[in-house]
Amino acid sequence: MENMREWLSDPQELGKAPSKIECEGQFEYKEMTYYIFKFKTGLLGKWLLGVCGGFEEGETEPCGHTYSEMQPYEEASAQQDCIKMIDKIVAYWQQQAQTFQ
Repeated sequence: MENMREWLSDPQELGKAPSKIECEGQFEYKEMTYYIFKFKTGLLGKWLLGVCGGFEEGETEPCGHTYSEMQPYEEASAQQDCIKMIDKIVAYWQQQAQTFQ
């Protein structure tokens, strides 16, 4: 939760800690553990979706897949929405790596 809170607080993201944040579960994807978060930017705001992870077995630090597109949290699709965000992050960094080759 602290990692998600720190990521959201970055000036290029939300720019502040969320007013509320809750962990809604975890899942395994590509042999790593991920956590689903919902958070609010203000007390009266809507719940938004975030993902934190890429935790390898026994590790306490994520591999860098902490992210949010600030989209509404939908319980029924939260895991699939998180997987889409993870795949987007991985694709971005793969593209960045190709530019340095």
